[in-house]
Amino acid sequence: MIKLLIADDEHLVVESIRFIIEKYTDETEVVGIARSGREAIEKAVELKPDIVFMDIRMPGIDGIEAIRQIKATNGDVVFVIVTAYEYFNYAKDAVNLGVHEYLLKPVNKHRVMETVNSAAQLIRSKRSAIQREMLLREKINKIIPHMEGQFVYSQLFSGRIIKDIAFYEEVFAMALGHGYVMMAIVEESESYEREETLKNSLDKQRFYDIFSLELKNLTPCLIGPPMLDRTVAYIPVNMNEDSYTARNMAIEIAQKLIRRINKSINIHYKIGLGRRYDISNFLKSSNEAYMAAAVANKDLMVHYEDVILSVNAVDTYPTNKEKTLIHKMLTGDLNGVLESFEEIFWWLTVNYKDDMDKIKSKLLELLVVVKRSIPYEAKESDVPEQGQFIELLKIQNIRELKASYTNYLKNTTLAIGENREKELSGLILKSLKYINNNYQKNISLDDVAKEVNMSYHYFSKFFKETTGKNFVDYLTEIRIERSKELLKDVSASIKDICHEIGYSDPNYFCKIFKKVTGMTPTEFRSNPLSQEVM
Repeated sequence: MIKLLIADDEHLVVESIRFIIEKYTDETEVVGIARSGREAIEKAVELKPDIVFMDIRMPGIDGIEAIRQIKATNGDVVFVIVTAYEYFNYAKDAVNLGVHEYLLKPVNKHRVMETVNSAAQLIRSKRSAIQREMLLREKINKIIPHMEGQFVYSQLFSGRIIKDIAFYEEVFAMALGHGYVMMAIVEESESYEREETLKNSLDKQRFYDIFSLELKNLTPCLIGPPMLDRTVAYIPVNMNEDSYTARNMAIEIAQKLIRRINKSINIHYKIGLGRRYDISNFLKSSNEAYMAAAVANKDLMVHYEDVILSVNAVDTYPTNKEKTLIHKMLTGDLNGVLESFEEIFWWLTVNYKDDMDKIKSKLLELLVVVKRSIPYEAKESDVPEQGQFIELLKIQNIRELKASYTNYLKNTTLAIGENREKELSGLILKSLKYINNNYQKNISLDDVAKEVNMSYHYFSKFFKETTGKNFVDYLTEIRIERSKELLKDVSASIKDICHEIGYSDPNYFCKIFKKVTGMTPTEFRSNPLSQEVM
């Protein structure tokens, strides 16, 4: 509905316009009458009309001044001037001020209708444009967090140099050329109880939500998705600031963030700050932030430049992360593989810095461990193997080294997954063949599980997920379909058919047959329509 306010001190004019609007328009409603400029301003604020019919000459504040004041508080109102002929030139000036149209007194019905319709069309177009803009903004707001996460994630895992930085700067509405990494690490719980583990996971997610919300309220930044025990943020800075000032600004932001986090959640965590760099050195800043957070003792926050360490101050090589990585590979969890490798690579770059030989030596050791853990079938047929050692030895750039190793882990994980799919596909075909060849015997789920060398419980779940039916239902379906064929032979007894398809009790067979088909075997045999359906 479109709301219209009439501002005129002539009763006849007001009633004429009201009559035309109410009689000849459907979507426009007269919501108020004003007899003076002051009253028009007050009612415009109160009623929030879409259209105002405004007389120029009224007691006190004239129409032109009233329009100016109303537009100052609501620029979307559409104004229509109503004027006598002798004020025509005055009305033309009002049109130049943005008035939509003018009407001469006495008002003409067709001119009023045309004016109202054109004003209404203008209002609908504006509303439609606003709605489209809101929908677009809503879609963008949903997409941007994903793009933001992918941006940070790609810098951590691939370390690619960004060629289209201007595009991302436009999308995120911030300069990204220079900045530093802030990393928060949540301390792992030593409890292995299921309820405690679930609570820890929920606490980590809540910490991530609070960290993201509060940091974005403090400064423009990009925040990556939560990864195991850590959250990574990239905070752009002005490179014209001197290093000391930039460092203290980063510390001040982190301190404010810590105060806000601690008000909302009770959880053990550390925050590390890397030095500012060109964005091409994102990974270097993230390694520094990791080191700062990893060596923080009593302090909740440490800047890399404040860290004074001996060479061996950082904890020992994370062997447990190797086990996690291999487990994720064997279960096909590609994201888990990348996150585990990221932690291992972080440790290597932090502890060995630019010593490529030491880093490559550790990665080659990991490669051997991975290859020994891969199932034989996958290792021999699908997993890329030859040349990987040589390729690693040739690489002299830390980014290329990480990208090459990450690519190897991706391909290996995918190959294991494909091999597993082939294996499972073969197993289900083998199990179905066994059932089809032995349905007439007293076979059980355990018999089929032994045939395909699976545990009873795993096979039960596997069979249901693969076929969409549980074992008993599938076996029953096979037996009932076979019994339908046998019932065509009228000389065969129900008892003989029952034994031939694997049931020992004819009464039980009849009960199951009726449950599946809606008829007893005798009724089915005597019903010619049933035979045709088969």
